[in-house]
Formats: sequence, C-alpha cells, structure tokens
Amino acid sequence: MSNFVRTVCLIIGLSLTISPVMAQVFHRGFHMTNNRTKRVSIPFELQSNLVIIPVRINDGEELKFILDTGVRTAILTSGLYVEGVPDVNDRMISLMGAGNEGEVSAYVSNGISFDLPEGVAAEGNAMLVLKEDYLRLDSYLGTRVHGILGYEIFSRFVVEIDYMRQQIVLHKPEYFRPRRRFTKIPISIEDTKPYIDGVKLSVNDSTKVDVKLMIDTGASHSLMLNTASNDSITVPDPHLSGYLGRGLSGDIFGHMARVSELSIKEFTLNGVISSFPEEGEFLQVAHSRAEHNGNIGGSVLKRFRVIFDYANETMYLHKNRYYRKPFDYNMSGMELIAVGPLLETFLVSKVIKNSPAQEAGIQEGDMVISVNGLRFPELNLGLFSTIMSRRPGKRVRMKIYRNGIMFKKKFRLERIL
Repeated sequence: MSNFVRTVCLIIGLSLTISPVMAQVFHRGFHMTNNRTKRVSIPFELQSNLVIIPVRINDGEELKFILDTGVRTAILTSGLYVEGVPDVNDRMISLMGAGNEGEVSAYVSNGISFDLPEGVAAEGNAMLVLKEDYLRLDSYLGTRVHGILGYEIFSRFVVEIDYMRQQIVLHKPEYFRPRRRFTKIPISIEDTKPYIDGVKLSVNDSTKVDVKLMIDTGASHSLMLNTASNDSITVPDPHLSGYLGRGLSGDIFGHMARVSELSIKEFTLNGVISSFPEEGEFLQVAHSRAEHNGNIGGSVLKRFRVIFDYANETMYLHKNRYYRKPFDYNMSGMELIAVGPLLETFLVSKVIKNSPAQEAGIQEGDMVISVNGLRFPELNLGLFSTIMSRRPGKRVRMKIYRNGIMFKKKFRLERIL
C-alpha cells in the first residue's frame, strides 16, 4: 500500500501517567474562591480539537494550558516560562512518553498556586517541569501553549465542555443537576483517567466488536485503536502507513484508515478516521495501566457538548452542529510548523512521497509565504489545515521561499481514504 499519509493528529500521546512518589503538601486543591458561587464559565481556545485555557502560576503572567483528561499531574512544558517556580531543581524524574526517542526528564516543583479566570484557584500543588520543551506545542499548534492540566480539575468539579461556544463550565458537584436533553453514559475512572466500555465498533462492514476506550481530551485525533487488544481490530483497507503525529518522546508511526462505524449509545458516527500505532507503540501512546482497546480524541468529542462527572463516574453527551460533519484530513501530503517570535514563519516539516505536495515540487524546509493568497496573520496553522481538508480536486496555490528564491506552486487535493 502507498505510504502517502497525512498527520492524523498534531498532538498525540499527551496523556501521561506520572507515578513518582512526590513529596507534596496539598494546602488546598482547585476550588471556587467565592463560597457562594455554584458554577463558573471560562472561555477557551479550540486549536486542533484541543481545549486551551488561561492559567496563572504563582501570581505570574497569564499562560495557556491544555485541558487533558489523560494527565494526572500538571505539566509545565518548559521552566523558561515561569520565574520563581519554587524548588524546581529539588528532584528530577524520568518520564516515558509517546514516541520513539525514549525517556525524557522533568523536575518536580512543589508549592505551586494556580489561578483560573472567574475565581477558580488552587494552592500548594505539585507540578512537573520538563527539562526541555520536548513537545514543541507552539510549533505544532501555531499558538503559544505552556502546559497541561488534567485530573486536578476534573476531580474537583463537574466539568462541562461546550465546543461550539468555546467555553468550559465548572460546576460544584453538590449543586450540579443534569439536563434531560443530555444522554447519560456510565464511565469508569481508573488510574485518574476516564474510560467508556461497551462502545460498538465496526472496523469494516462485516466486523463488529465491543470496545473499551479511554476518553482523551488531550488528543486531537478522532480514534486510536490497538490491534493487539482484540483479533477483530485490524487495519482496514484502504489504509495509509507512515507518520501519525508527535508525542512527548518523539514521532509516532503506524497506519491510518477509516472505520465503518463507531456507536456510543444512540450516537453513531460513520467513516471515522482512525489511527493504528505500530505494534509496541500503543502502550507508550496510551500511558495507562487499565486494559483497553484505544482512545477517543478531540475530533470525536467536539461533536458533542460533553459533561464529565468523575465523582459519579458518569459522562453526559448532547450532540451539536459538528455532529454530522464528515471526518476529514489534510489531503495535501505536507505538514507545516510555525516558528519565530510571533510564530509568524511557516516551514514545511514533512512532505510525503507521491503526494500532491511532493509532485508539485514542495520540499521539507521550504518557507511558506502564502496559501491561496493568504499570508500571516490571516494565515495560521488552523486555517492551513482547513484549506487542505476541504474537498478532493480543490486547487491550491502557494508561494514558497527556498535558498533565497521565491517559487510559485500549484496542485490539487487528492483523497486517498
């Protein structure tokens, strides 16, 4: 099969299981500073299907953190972002993240305070500070991202994510009352992560299987499946093989294909683009002790208004306008990263053999000046992905810069899956 493949997800494998014995003194976890407040709404940015919220650490400047159900302990992607983080050199630990580059190093910092908008705060928390910015979230998302928050939020509140309005609502559990229009779905919280069992998966028209999936708001893909977990989970044809995305420990490789059907209670999604990491890589990507068959990422979750109630091991779903939108992908065969002080420069990071981009003469390392006449700041990585996912046959015009010379390139998008 052709190795013509596009990135399924910009960020895959953010979900980490951190299990060192950390000397923590929790003064107080996340709470609402006004005791009379029952719920608060916080706006977020939606980038590559990831929820990015504003956070202040130790009364410092506002930073941006991904809200990730797969993360136990808060992570700062680089110590350069925050001055005055206490005891950051007190202890170093090793983390095994998704990717092919092995372990990475992080410092444990204690006595951290977090402040979110609308009077949500925490004091005396622990945080992991990566020794280096291994994830390079800024370059892959095209916006500044400084860290990841997870279980510390979900364990304290009923968390409602409204992808259409781009806001999260944090409810005090004792005051939360589910609405009738939402579908109630049992989940289990295992090793601080949410799982849903009994999901109906049809890999192709003739194969159906019940699967257990982790619900991962920190993954931008639709669905990731482990072929070793069930004999009925196989990579269907047609499929593409190659680069899937990047995790904490480097690049992730495997296969990409469409599965016929994914059903969660009465909700059925067709033609779901799914990633199948190479054998042996799934456990690194999954980062979980719980036995399961894969995970559901942001490209599925954004089709719903989602409510997580960890205390009662329940999730509520209500479909939104994204629900019937077809699952699409980048049909150009190239990927960009953003660099520079303002992330204003776009470089071609990958070009796949025999893809439209490669056949048009685009090379890795080329600087992209414009796409269909659009330049920075109108052009960003999100818009680039949208343009390259619109429809097969769509003509794309680009200006690129290579070795001091500007080139004009044209090609048409081509659907393989």
